[in-house]
Amino acid sequence: MSTIIEQIKERRNANTSQSLMMLDMVPLSDTDTKYSLLSSASPYLNDPAIAEKWLSLIETATDTQLKADMLQQLAATGMHQIAHKERFISVLISALGQDESRDIILPILGRFSVTDKQARQHLISFYQQQDNADVNRVILSWLLIPADASAEDIIFYKSILNKVDEADKLVLVNRLLLQHEADLALISDLLTPEEPFLIKEMVLRFCFDRSYVPVAALTTLIQSDRSPLICIRCMQLLAIHGIDDPALLDVLLESGRNDPDAGVRKAALHIFSYSIQLTPDIITHLCENLRTEKDAGIALGLINLLAPYTAQHEALSNALLQLVEQNIQTILAVRIYEILGKLIQQRPFLFDKFLRLFEQEQKAECRAAILNAIAAVVAPGDALNSFYLKALEAPSPDIKEAGIRGILLIPLTKSNITTVEAAAPVLLHPGINTSLRRTLAKKISTIPELSSATIQVFSQLADHEQDSYIREICTHIQESAISQAGGEHINWEQWLHKADVEHDFSGIFPHLWMYYDDNPAMARRILWAALNPAGSSSLYQERVSDVEILRFLAVRSGIDDNLSRYALNQLLTTDLGNESKFKQYLLILKSNPAFEELKEGLWTLLEKRGRYIHLIQLDELNQLIWGNELLSVFRQHLERQQTAAGIIPYISYLTANSSWSPVPELLHWIVQRPFVQQDADAMRALKEATRNAGMDLEKMLLSAVPEKPGFADEEGPGFAD
Repeated sequence: MSTIIEQIKERRNANTSQSLMMLDMVPLSDTDTKYSLLSSASPYLNDPAIAEKWLSLIETATDTQLKADMLQQLAATGMHQIAHKERFISVLISALGQDESRDIILPILGRFSVTDKQARQHLISFYQQQDNADVNRVILSWLLIPADASAEDIIFYKSILNKVDEADKLVLVNRLLLQHEADLALISDLLTPEEPFLIKEMVLRFCFDRSYVPVAALTTLIQSDRSPLICIRCMQLLAIHGIDDPALLDVLLESGRNDPDAGVRKAALHIFSYSIQLTPDIITHLCENLRTEKDAGIALGLINLLAPYTAQHEALSNALLQLVEQNIQTILAVRIYEILGKLIQQRPFLFDKFLRLFEQEQKAECRAAILNAIAAVVAPGDALNSFYLKALEAPSPDIKEAGIRGILLIPLTKSNITTVEAAAPVLLHPGINTSLRRTLAKKISTIPELSSATIQVFSQLADHEQDSYIREICTHIQESAISQAGGEHINWEQWLHKADVEHDFSGIFPHLWMYYDDNPAMARRILWAALNPAGSSSLYQERVSDVEILRFLAVRSGIDDNLSRYALNQLLTTDLGNESKFKQYLLILKSNPAFEELKEGLWTLLEKRGRYIHLIQLDELNQLIWGNELLSVFRQHLERQQTAAGIIPYISYLTANSSWSPVPELLHWIVQRPFVQQDADAMRALKEATRNAGMDLEKMLLSAVPEKPGFADEEGPGFAD
């Protein structure tokens, strides 16, 4: 094994010697021979001795192309075998100016520049001496590799910052920011509208992180930059330390008014809600802007954003109070009154101020806002009672509503009852908020004894009110008044309208029973309207039936033809299930036997509903109507019946009234009818009728001469045939 190793060493030494000999011959040879010799020696360039000799030849070579090729061969080996790196770097630097070698040298020199200061300085120097963009990009890519740049590097970066393209500049700015080498002046230079978006965005993020606020640069960007995101970021950065400069305030207001992007406008105005430092100059400036602002939306938004500050800054609230006394837009004044009105409890002097402003203010909307603010305060005593009542007389619905809110806050003590009652007429105005009207009506209704004037107001209200809840309150008040003072508070016309048109009987019963004699004619009309089927549901809710009405009228004024017609119609048409009323209806009809329609109507009733009515009552009524003619009339109607179903009601009539003397005769006639004997139901009814009359049905059947089957003149076949 040792012999083999020795042989290898000897062979390697021999190759090295041969290569060195060939390299010695290079200076003495022509160009082609040089290339041939170098090609033969190049495989052994990993040998330090060969590399050293090769480097010497590069130093002395005058042929620039040959030098470039030799450098390329050497670079391909990795250059680890070169012992004297400084010498090699010097060779590279000396050849850097040659065009043939530059593309080969730059990557090699770049690799050394990462760790070698001399190489790095020469690269920087070479970068500054020429203007080839591609070469500069290659050099810069190597100079930016070290993570920690030296002071010389930082100076170099800053010197070329405005000479490189956007991509390289982005890298350089990032390096300067990471190295904390970007001062406020440099940051201001980078925050200009002309800078690329990515650079501005990166610098702004750095400023947020370091709390750098280059006010002038940020203001310029807000005014001139086309990127909404950059503008919004600049505004947010300005807000870090608070806005305390009126000039800066104007910039934000201008953006809030006129920026083409909605997001920028919103961001500009939003800053006022959290970053304004309310110094005296700022407050004065804001109020002046509010006074002169033509865009109501901008001004209103600004007031809303300033609203949270009013509780902590009395100077701001005082300034706003002075502002409303000037000629500003109505919508702004209303909003200021609403904001300051919430501070009345905290600052009592505002209460008196608002009272004076209410008297001075000419605009209805502003007066309503002031009144609402005052009404929200529970003032001791009755100092505001007349104030609220006066507000109820104003023509504006808003002011009336504010006055109602004040009335609703008045405690319902004995001394305040008159004031609360005096508010009742405002309920007659339908344009007022329904909820407020309901609440006020409910509050007034709780007063134990209302005055006649107030009761009259609710009586008028009941005539036209559309809201069911308020109508119920009106009914309750009227019922209470009738219960306390009697029939003098009854509005008979209103009752008639409710019964005849609205079919609503709430509040009418039971008072109508008690005060019928005060106005019998109207009461009778109301009761007649109550018999309309459309009002049956409401009548049922009042627990009043038509039978009660009929009986009441029968006692008080008698039954006329209309009521008799109603009772007869109910007997003929009402749904089955109400048979318990039939007896009452018949009793009502007995009160007016002269009613002409009863003569035929009762027979129709017998034929259609004989099973469900009291036939003894029916007979009594017939006796009153017909007298001695009853038998003749009964026989006429009986003879008209040609079927068993038609004759059965008449048999039932005779059954119930078996004591009537013509009954036996009529039953004999009925038995003679063939269709009666052929029908089981008719025979059962006939059997019961004869038993009640004390007659023998069997004998009656035997004595009866039934007709032969078939036609009378028809002869059947005989056996002889």
